[in-house]
Amino acid sequence: MKIENLCVRRLIGDVSGATTHGHKMAIKGGYIYQTFQGGYTLSPLGWRVVRNIENIIRSEMDAIDGQEILMPVVSGADIWRESGRYDTVDVLAKFKGRSGADYVLNPTHEEVVVDYVKSVLETYRQMPFMVYQIQTKFRDELRARAGLIRTREFIMKDAYSFHETLSDLEQYYERCLHSYERIFKRCGLKQVVSVMSSTGDMGGSVAHEFQLINDMGEDTIYLCDCGFSANKELITDDAEICPKCGAKLNKVRGIEIGNIFQLGTKYSDSMNLTYTAPDGESKHPIMGCYGIGVGRTMAAIMEESADDKGPVWNMATAPFAVHVIGLPDKEGKTLPLAEEIYKNLKSAGIEAILDNRDVRAGEKFADADLIAAPIRLIVSAKNLANNAIEVKYRVNDVDTSEYKSTFGLDTYMSETVDTILKLLGK
Repeated sequence: MKIENLCVRRLIGDVSGATTHGHKMAIKGGYIYQTFQGGYTLSPLGWRVVRNIENIIRSEMDAIDGQEILMPVVSGADIWRESGRYDTVDVLAKFKGRSGADYVLNPTHEEVVVDYVKSVLETYRQMPFMVYQIQTKFRDELRARAGLIRTREFIMKDAYSFHETLSDLEQYYERCLHSYERIFKRCGLKQVVSVMSSTGDMGGSVAHEFQLINDMGEDTIYLCDCGFSANKELITDDAEICPKCGAKLNKVRGIEIGNIFQLGTKYSDSMNLTYTAPDGESKHPIMGCYGIGVGRTMAAIMEESADDKGPVWNMATAPFAVHVIGLPDKEGKTLPLAEEIYKNLKSAGIEAILDNRDVRAGEKFADADLIAAPIRLIVSAKNLANNAIEVKYRVNDVDTSEYKSTFGLDTYMSETVDTILKLLGK
């Protein structure tokens, strides 16, 4: 990709309408474009980041035996009436088709997945299993805020597990909890904590939220040095004392980016999902569900890591691994070499972007800060005089002091590939 062909509008100066630092950088960098209040178009940059986050999620869901499916954005109202939630979920967007049939835009997919599993599940031998999807949701929220932090339309990973016994669900729930910890770590987030939470409209007996500790968050969470953590709904106002050790709880703000629930039989019972048990009886499977806001995870990375220049991605989430910048010289050597380097990187399977525009160096570097490739190669007359290419690093989870500041012209390719593999942890 050459920067002049990138279908992205980057902005210079302050951004009106942005309420948080991460939201401001998402707009300045051209990662998102507001199509309607609470609904955004992801630019090629934003989509590359989201796709990278999705790939991390997929690899971790597959590692705990998840099976990916895809359910519809729209469903008939009948299954929501069957579960009893058609008139109780306040964010449920409803509409009528031309035939007069009632439909909903699914804000979550418990009803849809149970309806699907009805067609599949017969006996206890098929369990346990988990299915998951990465799908668009719509919630008719009263207000949207902070870019992708709270929207009406959004991309979500939701997973649903089915079990014969409660102990089996509890064991799988722990696997998912640790899988979530790995996902957020791989995304480069450092301040994510899991806190006990209310089950709310979802139902069930046990639930946890994954919160990014951040002043821009709209949730209040309570933490204790002993390891106890909970959201506001589970803490009584008269105490704010840790129920585990008796110490005073620390109150912080958080951005919710994921949640997991032990649903029990709420949906399998209400929608009459059954299987044949070993004794021949018909029973309802016990369910768990597990959600991650994909776009919100991208926004959370920006809130935590972006500086005054732009976002700071790690190698796993960055839209491009390498940004090649050619600074024009009088002899006409730098730009052809920059393009050669770019083509060599692409031939090696490395995601790279090239800036060979005839613009000021300051403008190129400002754009590079917003695109935020972890590795930046600078081809200039000064560097070529020293038979070298300058390299700068911009990553949020690696100490780059050990890495070289220049690559030799005769070894830049092998050294760049080795550096990328090291930053990827390979």
